[in-house]
Amino acid sequence: MNRATRVPASIVVRMNSASNRIAFWYHYAILFEALFILTTIDAGTRVARFMIQELVGLAYPPFARTESWVANLACTALAVSGWGWFLYQGVVDPLGGINTLWPLFGIANQMLAGLALIFCCVAMVKMKRERYLWIPALPTAWLLVCTLTAGWQKLFHADPKIGFLANAHKFGEAAARGEVLAPAKSLAEMQRIVFNNQLDAALCALFMAVLLLTLFFGVRAALAARRQHAPTAQETPYVAFEPAR
Repeated sequence: MNRATRVPASIVVRMNSASNRIAFWYHYAILFEALFILTTIDAGTRVARFMIQELVGLAYPPFARTESWVANLACTALAVSGWGWFLYQGVVDPLGGINTLWPLFGIANQMLAGLALIFCCVAMVKMKRERYLWIPALPTAWLLVCTLTAGWQKLFHADPKIGFLANAHKFGEAAARGEVLAPAKSLAEMQRIVFNNQLDAALCALFMAVLLLTLFFGVRAALAARRQHAPTAQETPYVAFEPAR
């Protein structure tokens, strides 16, 4: 390489530094996708499939059989179709999807923690360790009060910046007058924002109902366990495997 075409060392260092940063963020994105997105979708799909099978199984008992391939595939398809439809709604959302769906993520995340703590409380009672029940019961009570209060405000708060229904009403009235409000750029996008807020409100109400039902059944299971003299944490009888020959 002659002197006219030689690249200064400082430029080479900056190019290598930029390349290293790009490589770092590339691996960070792959790690985030593998550890967070894929695991969340995988676990969420399986839990949704279990819930669908149990709910449908109440009306049609064969669907509650987890060893049935037909029931497993049908309920998995319903679960995947559900979150796939939400991904599509995020794509067609004038706000870019994330701004509309993000409040639901926070609500679902904290209510999921509430469900887990309810199960912990019931397990403590079933194990006959009621003297330690206050340890999971205190955070459970605090989390339930916070999440249910926040969910109620997200549903019925009069401020459109907080309440889903208030925001839907605001954009719906403006669309009826033929007025376009930001961030929408057309009346069609105005209607999309109204629909998205109504959808968020319906899902928020569903999450709150699931949490309250879980609390109800958890209290009922705990009271039933207290009436038993022996621990009832083992719900199915022990079955010993025959030794391998």
